[in-house]
Order: sequence, then C-alpha cells, then structure tokens
Amino acid sequence: MIPYERERSLEDADRIIRASIARRGWCIDTDRLGDGLVTAKCFLLDGDGRVLAFGGGKGEPDAAYTGAVYEAVEHHYCKAATLPQQWDYPSAGSIAEDPRYAALPFLSALAEQPQRRLACRSYTAYSGDDTLPVPLFLSFPDYPGSPRATDPRDDFDYASALRFGSNSGTAIGGSFEEAALHGIGEIVERDAWSLFLIAHHLGGDARYGRWIEPASLPDELARAQRIAEARIGCALRLIDITTDLAYPAFIAVAERRLEDEVVYSHGCGASPYPRHAALRALSELVQCVDIKRDTEHLADLDRLSLELLAPYPRLRDCAMGEIDPRRLHRASWDFAEPARAAPRQLLPTVVADLRARGLPLYYAINHREGDDFCVVSSLSPELERFFLVTTGVAMAPGRRGQAFLRKLRRAEAGAGERALPAEA
Repeated sequence: MIPYERERSLEDADRIIRASIARRGWCIDTDRLGDGLVTAKCFLLDGDGRVLAFGGGKGEPDAAYTGAVYEAVEHHYCKAATLPQQWDYPSAGSIAEDPRYAALPFLSALAEQPQRRLACRSYTAYSGDDTLPVPLFLSFPDYPGSPRATDPRDDFDYASALRFGSNSGTAIGGSFEEAALHGIGEIVERDAWSLFLIAHHLGGDARYGRWIEPASLPDELARAQRIAEARIGCALRLIDITTDLAYPAFIAVAERRLEDEVVYSHGCGASPYPRHAALRALSELVQCVDIKRDTEHLADLDRLSLELLAPYPRLRDCAMGEIDPRRLHRASWDFAEPARAAPRQLLPTVVADLRARGLPLYYAINHREGDDFCVVSSLSPELERFFLVTTGVAMAPGRRGQAFLRKLRRAEAGAGERALPAEA
C-alpha cells in the first residue's frame, strides 16, 4: 500500500533512496529508540566516514527507518553550501519595500540597512504567475556563517535578522509534487502552532483549540494514542489547532512535564488528511521525548531559550510550552476523511484551495536527483513565524499573528459585554 501523500510504496522508496546514496559513495548508520511508535535515527556519511547530515524518522518501525534516511538526505540539501550559486544581490531596501513581504516581523532589520545588499534566491509561485526574491538566510540559516557569505557583493549585517531564519518548508519526496506537499504541510503546521501560541499565551482568557475526546477517536488513532501514552509514560492531549486555512492541523502534548524535562514536549502534524495529521502529531511527540532523553545537550538548549526570554514572561511561557486545559474547547472527532489522491492530483488542489483563502505559495528546488527524489523549499511570506519564539527568539507576531490577536481580543471583549447584567 502506498502511504499518505507519497508516490511509492515504502519498500520501493527505501530501495531507491539507498541506491542513490550508494551511487554517491556515501553510506548510512541507523539506530532506533523504543517500540510500537518508534524513533529512528540516521547519520549520512561520506566515503571517508565524515557525517554529512542527520535525520530522524517516526511512526511504525519500517516507516520510521525509511523516513530517517530520507530526512538525512533532505538535511544535507538544506545547507547553503550544497546549492548551485544561482542568486542575485538586491538592496535590503528593495526587499523591505516589497509589499509581498509586509507580513514579516523583521522588516526593520532590512530597512535599517537599505543600501546594503544581500543574497536572494528566486522562488516561483506555485500558481506560475509570479516570482519572488527571497533572502537566502530566511530558508538557509547557515548561510550567513558559510564561506559563500564572504562574497563582496553581500555586505549585509545579518546580526539582527539571523534569528528569523528557518529551514521549515524544505522537504524531500519521490517527486517534485510529493516534496512540495510535505513542505507546504510543514509551513501551514508551523503557522497553526504559531497562532495557537499567540492565542494561549498572549490572547487573554479566551479558549482556543479543541481538545479531542479520546473515546471519540477512530480506532487507528485511539490505538496510536494509547501507544504514545505508554511510550512517554503519561496521559496526553490531542488538540485540534486548525486555522482559517481549513488545513487540518494538530498538536499532541503530555499532560505534565516529564521527568528531567526542562520544557514541555509537543508534537505537531498537518495534512489534507485529518487522521494522518493527528497521527503525525502523536508520533512526533514520542519522537521529541525520545530525542531529548537520548541527547543530553538539548536540555541545555532549552535552558538557554528560557534564559534568553526571561525578560519577557509571556514569551518565556511560549517556550515553556505548558498548556492550560481550561483554555481549550472540548470536542469529539468530527472530521470527514477525503478520498486519497496521488501527489500529482493532490498538489494542485491544495495550492488552489490555499490561494482561494488568500495564501500565496512559492517554491525553489534545492536538488533533483533524476526520477529518484527531489528536495523542494516552500514558503509563503503571509504565514506566521511566531513559533520561532520557542527556540529563545524574542519576537513579536507578524502581521497575520497581530490581526489574529486583535480578532481574539475583540471577541473576548464582546463576550464580556454580553455577560454584563442589564441595568434595572
């Protein structure tokens, strides 16, 4: 059976990616953590045994192993050094003045250096009717510190903007369409997570997000939730955080902070298929817990994030990740499951639906390995990037997040007025 959003069976996908790795003289070193819903680890090594990249997989064992191998290859092609040098050096001022970037939270960093130039890569609209010059650091956070950034044509000072870079939206797939679907799903997922953080920690006392009643879950998800709870050692909450984009998105969180954790673990998932989105959130929570238990220095990074945000208590709460169940709606599983479609049919539908909701989407191809695989970077300047606060970045929401926050506050004020007793 071909998995959700995939071109090939798991067996074929695994065979093809391993053959591609072998042809380059590379090799892999894999391991796994746990049983049931597992976490797989893969180190991608060159011919001399040097680590090129690391990837993690999650879910059922076979899927987790294959996913880890693909992610390791993806992460290799997330590095600026692997890109063909096909970019321009426009002025920072021209980017800051481009109305398509008006939603981003860091334009002041560009406006402060209007005459300086920075490396930008051309992205193409999925609709085919537009191109967008995208600052390289936005999708390749390693670029400013790489040898390529020493090009004299790039004289931009990245100190104040670097923290806004993220490789979110970069994905690998057996085809362009498969990779694009996964990249779009990731940026929509991060947008939904961002809006949830804004609502829960900045938005007053209003409820936001739907805590799904475990007894109402479809059998497959109910089983996955039981396994996930057994794996992490406590009960969890599966929360629907789907936004106005109507693209199913979930988070899974433990009911308490686990032993030795600095911050609360969580898992996110988004997909056109609601059950798959929820399953991704559950398996990612398990993966998050496993990786933290297996990697000691991650606790130090969590402590650093909290320390950096100490002057901003509400932002620090976002990084801590505690969720108050009283601030959630209670709901039963009520999602209709769409018919499965191959990526070539699904991608145009997803792009058209999101565009109809006011969301422009752009892409650039990082690497294409014939018919074997493709690595695609997807982005939309309109989507919220406030999730970066959980890594210790002191930031305000972007335009979308601020509009969402104003809407929440208006709704809360209206509810308060309706609750006032009428005068005698």
